Amino acid sequence: MEVSRHAHLLHNPKAGDGDHMKEELMQTIVSCGFTCQYSSTKEKQWGRLKAKTALVVIAGGDGTVRQVMKRLLARRLLDKRLTVAILPAGTANNFAKTLGASPALAGLSRTIAEWNVKKIDVGAISNVPDANFFLEGAGMGIFPKLIKEMKETDHNEVETADDELDVALDKLIEITERYTPKWARITVDGVLYEGDYLLVEVLNIKSVGPNLELAPQADPTDGKFQVALLKEADRDAFLKYLHALKKPTSRKRLNLPLQLIEARQEITITADNRLIHVDDELITIKRRRLIKVEVRPGIIDVIV
Repeated sequence: MEVSRHAHLLHNPKAGDGDHMKEELMQTIVSCGFTCQYSSTKEKQWGRLKAKTALVVIAGGDGTVRQVMKRLLARRLLDKRLTVAILPAGTANNFAKTLGASPALAGLSRTIAEWNVKKIDVGAISNVPDANFFLEGAGMGIFPKLIKEMKETDHNEVETADDELDVALDKLIEITERYTPKWARITVDGVLYEGDYLLVEVLNIKSVGPNLELAPQADPTDGKFQVALLKEADRDAFLKYLHALKKPTSRKRLNLPLQLIEARQEITITADNRLIHVDDELITIKRRRLIKVEVRPGIIDVIV
């Protein structure tokens, strides 16, 4: 039976600095021996995939990657398993950077030609309204506050993706300076951690927000997560680290003052926080509840 060579390009034309145009993206894929169908993720019905589709190419940022993965994860168990390639074209591109995906068209061509499949883990999250999975991470504290304030920030003066990352880092420093820590009880594979925290993050990837690398050892193919906890006692050291990021010559002299815990099975979180994030989606919960997170290993095939 002939193997299908049909690709579906899902493109966010508004992501990042808008470096890649529809025509050159399609031509790159066609030059790899595929027929190519195009959909803008800003249009209705973008998620309709032909039965012969073998490769889904996502051109966009972290939000676009989650949007497409959400659609793919909703497919039926007996639907054909699709392979995904990512051309990072957003602002932070935290997921793509952890995987080592190239932002260049030549890198996309090489990725398709080499067809090196990585089986990506997904976080299953329960007892959270309107969210049941994450690719990057989920948490509470200063990072959902950052996401909220960045959505409310006037971006008219921001010209490039690098400028937006600088704005986000400055905003994170402001938030960290004033944020009131919240009580949380966390269990990681049965071990209890309890206290007042500035952040609680369950991470499948290395970095969050403005490319802040919270979990250098995180690997979305290893069947485990990293849990990052930041206590009130470490606020000043964390702020010192954030300020150092604005001076590249000094950033390697400091260690990130976080407690990092490896999770292989189950994580539970009960906290006083009402605002949480699941990837880049903000969710408000009305009362304290037990949130459970489990690793679902090797759910998505991505070539890098």
